[in-house]
Amino acid sequence: MWWPFKKKAEDASVHSFEMGLRVIQVCLCKLLESQYSATMAGEPACILAAQVVNYLKGEDIIAVMQHLAEPLRSQIGRIKDQIPESAARAMAESRSTREVVVATLRMKGVLEFMRQGESYLMSDQHHRIYKLLSTYGAEFPEEINPGSYLEMAQRCYEEHFGSK
Repeated sequence: MWWPFKKKAEDASVHSFEMGLRVIQVCLCKLLESQYSATMAGEPACILAAQVVNYLKGEDIIAVMQHLAEPLRSQIGRIKDQIPESAARAMAESRSTREVVVATLRMKGVLEFMRQGESYLMSDQHHRIYKLLSTYGAEFPEEINPGSYLEMAQRCYEEHFGSK
């Protein structure tokens, strides 16, 4: 039997996650870029920050690079070995970063499982997310849901940009 309410709930969850994710990505990228700018020039700091955020979302950096045009692909290629270490440092330095990353990975995992089913559990993306959650997830045992994720994104925004 098909349940129309289930589809609406799934769409609302996906929409909430996507909205929150955009805000959190911008906040994390801004935070990391300002940190990295202290020791490196503007554009490389921005590129490293963006790729650290991608890494912390469970993205495959090599796959990200394959879809980019030159010279950006080469620039990321030159720094890709720094990304895991930079991500670990960002996570070690900030509880709020760990909290939003863990919430993001949990939401992403649930939504990907909802979309792909059990095959998601065998995917490389699941293994990347699981590795990060195994390291940082125990610190934040509370469940995340679309509403609390959006609230977290709003707090992150206000922390980095002030209130709307």
